[in-house]
Amino acid sequence: MDQTLTNKRFGFSQRKLFVLFGFLFTCIFLTVLIDFLESKFQNSGFYISESLLFSSYWWIFLPLWYGQLSFLETHKTKVRFALIVLIPIIIHLFAFPGFVWIISFVFYPHTFEFGQTFEFGLTQHFFKIFLLYTIPIGLYAFFRDRIRDFQSQNNSISKEANDFLTSLKVREGNKQLQIPTKDVRYFSANPPYVNVYYKDKKHLCNITLKSLSEKLDRRFFVRIHKSEIANLIHVQSYKSRQNGDYDVTMDDGTLLRLSRNFAKDFKSRLEILTQDKL
Repeated sequence: MDQTLTNKRFGFSQRKLFVLFGFLFTCIFLTVLIDFLESKFQNSGFYISESLLFSSYWWIFLPLWYGQLSFLETHKTKVRFALIVLIPIIIHLFAFPGFVWIISFVFYPHTFEFGQTFEFGLTQHFFKIFLLYTIPIGLYAFFRDRIRDFQSQNNSISKEANDFLTSLKVREGNKQLQIPTKDVRYFSANPPYVNVYYKDKKHLCNITLKSLSEKLDRRFFVRIHKSEIANLIHVQSYKSRQNGDYDVTMDDGTLLRLSRNFAKDFKSRLEILTQDKL
């Protein structure tokens, strides 16, 4: 597999790798600096080679973080998520003393025993290791799922928007016209046809109101009566009749009746549309 594709799949772009290496280098530098300062305050010897060797536990994070993300992409359950956290912690606790033992055996005059280093790592670094294998991967999983849900919702809305009826074929006398639905003020039932109020004229369309309502963009068109559908873009105002029904005034001055059965849906969608315009 191409390395670029691999990086894309697991979220490791060059920029992210640069940030990760920078973080690890900073941690190593701070570890060596703390060891140096401690030796000065305690009047003890400081050996930079040993400090660098024991700060190597930071480098082990890099391949194990990569493995966590890779595993997370294909395993979603909570039980497996627990394993994604637990396995790297165990590997890290044993890999660190093993790495120190091998390096010191090959390059150092003194070999650091595996058991002694394991105990040191367990007492000095376990809490840091636990946090660094749980918090980052937990945040990654949380925000990744939220982003995917958001993208999926947007894609669904976009797909639905593309499926809406954008134009309508109507009759005007003996002629047939193609008009954009977004410019229609409202529709009213006229079985077996539908009256289409477009600009200052009324046209006939060979379709039922129920069938038409299923094809119109629900962001803009709302049923206000069993026999009428209004375009919210052209709604100017509405006023209560004091009996549960409302009078809806369109931008051309036309007065439509809003039935109490459709009032709640009408108000909520009109409010959403108004907020989107602001």
